[in-house]
Amino acid sequence: MENESSSKNQSRHLSTSAVEESMQMIKNEVYQCIQNSMETLHSIWTEIGLQEDQKKDRTETVLYHLQHLFQEMVKEEKELKSTLLANVETCTKELEILSQELQVPVYKPETQMTILMLENDLRTKVDALKLEKHDRLKNLKSLRERESEFCDRMCLSAHNLGDVNVPTMEQLKELEANAKRQNSLRELKHEITRLWEDLEMEPSTMTGQEMAKADAETTFKLSSENLAKLKDLHQELENQEKRNAQEALELRESIKSLYDKLEVDQPEREEFFSKSTGYKPSVICKLRTEMDRLQVLKLQHMQKFIDGLRKELSELWDKCFFGPSQREEFAPAFDNNHTEELLAIHEHQVEVMKNYYEENKAIFKLMKKNDTNRLANRGGALLKEEKIRKGISKELPKIEQKLKTEVGKWEEEHERTFLINGCHYMDIITNQWAAFNAQKEHEKLERHKRQQEIMEKEMVFGSKPASTPKKSVCPSPRPTPASASGKSAGRPPAFTKPSIRKVANVVKKKAERRLSGRLAGKRRVLGEKNGNTSKQDLISNASIQVVHSSKSSTTRDETLVACTSYNEFANGLATDENHLRSSILNKTHSVMSFV
Repeated sequence: MENESSSKNQSRHLSTSAVEESMQMIKNEVYQCIQNSMETLHSIWTEIGLQEDQKKDRTETVLYHLQHLFQEMVKEEKELKSTLLANVETCTKELEILSQELQVPVYKPETQMTILMLENDLRTKVDALKLEKHDRLKNLKSLRERESEFCDRMCLSAHNLGDVNVPTMEQLKELEANAKRQNSLRELKHEITRLWEDLEMEPSTMTGQEMAKADAETTFKLSSENLAKLKDLHQELENQEKRNAQEALELRESIKSLYDKLEVDQPEREEFFSKSTGYKPSVICKLRTEMDRLQVLKLQHMQKFIDGLRKELSELWDKCFFGPSQREEFAPAFDNNHTEELLAIHEHQVEVMKNYYEENKAIFKLMKKNDTNRLANRGGALLKEEKIRKGISKELPKIEQKLKTEVGKWEEEHERTFLINGCHYMDIITNQWAAFNAQKEHEKLERHKRQQEIMEKEMVFGSKPASTPKKSVCPSPRPTPASASGKSAGRPPAFTKPSIRKVANVVKKKAERRLSGRLAGKRRVLGEKNGNTSKQDLISNASIQVVHSSKSSTTRDETLVACTSYNEFANGLATDENHLRSSILNKTHSVMSFV
């Protein structure tokens, strides 16, 4: 309150200050205007030659006109104020009268409004209430005319509004409700007539017969009782329509199932269904007749039907992940005595399994998503796509957790264990992950084993060339006439020291290059290997024997026995005495021969 009073005082002070500034500005302007005008007038009077007393008279006349002008202006503004106040009073009285007639609260304007704003606000509100009064009276006149037309048919007297000149909104709604009965009758008649046609029925009650007449819209009594009877009749016909539609749907589904089991041709099916559309009683009669005919055929083909049901039951078992023990619990599935009772048992079991699958469909879908085999299914196709593999790896734990929650709810609700293939599903999840991890470990060991075998073969036979094979650097020596004659003479062929040293150098370089390549993890192409050389030729060419002469009998026996592989020969060259190139021609080695 203190803040409001202080703000009001401040605004009042600002208003007073503004008025004072405005008055001072007007005084200055009027003073300047009068001064200029009087100077001009005195100058003119002097030029004319007026005397001083004449100038004084004229000055008094100017003052009189100025005073009279201001008085007239003040008088006009006072009259305007009086008019505005009178309008405010008049509008206030009109508002009270209109509010009472229209039964609405009396309008209360704001207290801080000026006279001009108050008059404008009240006048606007009066105009709005006058318009509402006019609309109500116009609506009342129209409703009165319509009510007078249907009063006799509605078995009601005219609505009594009493002494009220202007009706309230509630009274207008009552009149509108009475007038709308005609529209209700029209709509009900249209719907009931349609239902009679669809249901192939005729009106059986007096109310229905009267409503079915052609001139019912003008002659039918629109009493509340008759309208209630029509609504009940409409509801009854709608219920009958729904029952017929449901029965026709069930009959069509049963007929389709029997068609499938009896293997009826497609043209025959289409011909029957094309002539049996809708759900009229005549159509339902045709469907029942066809159903009876197929039931007779079903009894004649009992074994075929039972086999079909067993096949369907097996598919449902697969969908529900039933194990062998769970399937064996249904003993009739293994009974070969095909009777009608056995057929009924199978049909009942199929319905039971269908309901079981529908109730737990969400859980079964989660189980398919949670299968760990998805990580490597379709021959490892998903593993080829890294993004898909990672997505599945992230998805499986979430699905597994959701499955645990859903299965727990199911077991708590049904008070029994949820089995999949005869086992508890939580155990299946654990076993699946264990099998998957074991499979991955087995694949890892197999890859390691294959790599070991490849390395062993490369150590014996050399690595496979990655490009076109080149010509062998050191081919096996070819026999010459001289060597042939040497062999016939009973002694080995002689070689010069440079040629022997050259062969040894080449052999040692190859060994060092191969060993360094293996240590670096790279596969290099070896000089002595080419694409056309067979494994047997390579072994025979690499077989080298060093033979000592009889002169070396006094020294230590350092003979290299026949080597079966290049690796063994290279290791032999790497001994203490043979690790240098010059040591190949030891003093004790007088002769070397290639066999």
